[in-house]
Amino acid sequence: MPVKGQHHRLGRIHLPIPIVAIFAMMLIFVAVANAQTRLTDVSDPDNGGALQLKKGDDLQLRLKSTPGTGYSWQIDQIDKTMLIQQGAPIFVPPPKQIPGAEGHTVWHFLAAAPGRSELDLEYIRPWEKNAAPARTFKLLVSIK
Repeated sequence: MPVKGQHHRLGRIHLPIPIVAIFAMMLIFVAVANAQTRLTDVSDPDNGGALQLKKGDDLQLRLKSTPGTGYSWQIDQIDKTMLIQQGAPIFVPPPKQIPGAEGHTVWHFLAAAPGRSELDLEYIRPWEKNAAPARTFKLLVSIK
């Protein structure tokens, strides 16, 4: 039985016993959190494919884009009760600051409810009302 002020020896590091207990609880918490939620990363090569998620999973979508051209990705079709967008999309510039270089637009979605949903996006210039999209991205998402 430990005496007040007694330290637990962990290798060469001497830690008070309460710190060891707190560290162990943190490891257990992280393991449980990681087991329940997973992040699925989807990008341009996944266009036209299908994806299966579990309720509560996070979906990260990264698509190549060059906002300086006037084009931007717009969501064309989504079931907002199944896939809930988490915040606004962000633009991640290319590693080197080269004018006109292609970066990525990144979205985060929460898989909120079971079912199937098309996730369709169009790469358009919003002011060109009758123009066909320069690119499209389609993904069939199933949530269990």
